[in-house]
Amino acid sequence: MIRAVLLAGLTAFAFGIMYQVSARMVAVSAVIAALAWAAYRGLTGSFGGSSGWPEFLGALTVGVLAELAALVYKQPALVFQVPAIIPFVPGYLLYESMLSFLRNQFLVGLERGLRALLLAAALSLGLALATAGMRALRRQGHRAHEG
Repeated sequence: MIRAVLLAGLTAFAFGIMYQVSARMVAVSAVIAALAWAAYRGLTGSFGGSSGWPEFLGALTVGVLAELAALVYKQPALVFQVPAIIPFVPGYLLYESMLSFLRNQFLVGLERGLRALLLAAALSLGLALATAGMRALRRQGHRAHEG
């Protein structure tokens, strides 16, 4: 598991460099990705096979940590979210889906493609809920300080 966590951080770091994010912010994104991947891997066994819950909770972790990093470093949350979510993208499932279609295994290709689509939806929902929740908390905190 430690190896997978380190590789997730390295993947986020490499994508951050590719997207020309500053070195300091890339390092933060890599840490966010590693922590979210650790949460994901820790939950994978708890939720049975292909439920999508671990991916959702991993994306939720990325979203919450990215919003917190955005507050601390005074940067947009996307600077941290985009590189950190890359390890979760179900690209291999899409590859297997297309390969199955090319081999005339249409049902297998359809199943893998739909699974990739559902996992992508779980990732999107996790990020969206984290962003909405953290911003609502921040607004509530601003109101408390004003009143």
